[in-house]
Amino acid sequence: MACIDTTVLIDLVGSRNKYREKALFKIDRLIQRNEPLFTTRFNIAELYVGVERSTKPKSEEQVIHNLLKFMTILEFDDTAARLFGQITAYLQIIGKPAGDMDVLIAATAMASNQILITRNAKHFANIPELKIEEY
Repeated sequence: MACIDTTVLIDLVGSRNKYREKALFKIDRLIQRNEPLFTTRFNIAELYVGVERSTKPKSEEQVIHNLLKFMTILEFDDTAARLFGQITAYLQIIGKPAGDMDVLIAATAMASNQILITRNAKHFANIPELKIEEY
């Protein structure tokens, strides 16, 4: 099962993005493997930041809506909350804290036994037991 990170979602909808072809190829490969596609509520929240900053927010929001029709949204539950606490504490102890949104995304993916698909694996590099596929 594949949890799609914000970097992938942005690359998919950005027609002038230099990573679009790689993102499309990665998604196509997942579909060929019959992998169901997931994303987290936190990834969607990050996309809405882009909507709010856009000069065309209505059209941006429609693009996001159309993209999300093909994905299941993972919600943040108690298991994910506990993982968030464990991961955050661990990263603080080893002196390599990560951004809260990245840890929330990772914890949500891990709670659902998902592989996180991202273009930016370094944001998640110090999170133990997180399965990552990068493109």
